[in-house]
Amino acid sequence: QYLRKAQRPLLLVVNKADNLPDETRQLAFYELGLGDPFAVSAAVGKSSGDLLDQLVSLLPDTPAADEDESIDVAVVGRPNVGKSSLVNRLLGQDRLVVAAEPGTTRDAIDTPFEYQGKKLVFIDTAGLRKRSKVEEDLEFYSTLRTSRAMERADVCLLVVDAKDGMHAQDLKIANEAWDRGAAVIVVVNKWDLIEEKETNTARDGERDIKARAPFLEFIPFFYVSAKTGQRVNKLLDAIVTVADEREKRVPTAEVNRVLEELLARQQPPQPVGESVRLFYATQVGTAPPRFAVVANRPEAIPESYTRYLHNGFREAWEFTGAPLTIKFRRKRGRR
Repeated sequence: QYLRKAQRPLLLVVNKADNLPDETRQLAFYELGLGDPFAVSAAVGKSSGDLLDQLVSLLPDTPAADEDESIDVAVVGRPNVGKSSLVNRLLGQDRLVVAAEPGTTRDAIDTPFEYQGKKLVFIDTAGLRKRSKVEEDLEFYSTLRTSRAMERADVCLLVVDAKDGMHAQDLKIANEAWDRGAAVIVVVNKWDLIEEKETNTARDGERDIKARAPFLEFIPFFYVSAKTGQRVNKLLDAIVTVADEREKRVPTAEVNRVLEELLARQQPPQPVGESVRLFYATQVGTAPPRFAVVANRPEAIPESYTRYLHNGFREAWEFTGAPLTIKFRRKRGRR
């Protein structure tokens, strides 16, 4: 029923037809009313080539690449934390439906916005729930759309409720966005509802949260109120900043200068046998930044030393809000 309503090209593939071309059991699937059953055998590869040809014939033409570079911003978080209200406040107009009931926003909605000569595209999404609580099919597909929005986002605004604090589900969302390579900003909304705030209330809460997930140490926190507008405008500058940090490229000479300093300060642990040596490093990619370090024994470098280099690179170039990865590669030829 869902496939019929989707009105998309459809292939009905019947697997385990191991006796092709004499197989006839696929004929029983005509009763589904989904067109001609395409019989294949994944186990032995029968008809797999014909299936690929058929699949390729149904693919749409690739659209021309959009020359207008934009920053895609996914606004994510649990239901009813004020995501749509925050986007409306940033845009300065009620473009998205806002209601007190959780789960009002059922789909991902793209809203373009110009700021300081840059095009921002806000993707307001349905709240991400724990899978065990996804009871309705509609909720399931809303959650799926949120995950897909995070996949294509350059920046994720993780909105949390100041009164509820950061739940395990919030940490999971942050970690998923981080692992997907998006820059992350934590937005603590409804800050106006927190009574008896002291000077260090935000700092102390931040410290406790970062102790639970160390990668949050590199992510900026903003304490805002979508309702009153408190500090909301600072988010636009932060979005542009972390997007630029995610695209930052460091010259190879500079990378190796910092690597030499880090090696002079602390050499990698030396296991029994051949010594471990790091020869040079270079940045191999951006969005997010990725570095390769060439060594004679990559497999002998412990995770603790990788973190040491990771922190040293961040100390040198920050990459605020952006994930950073370091991979070790073996030097080719003579060691």
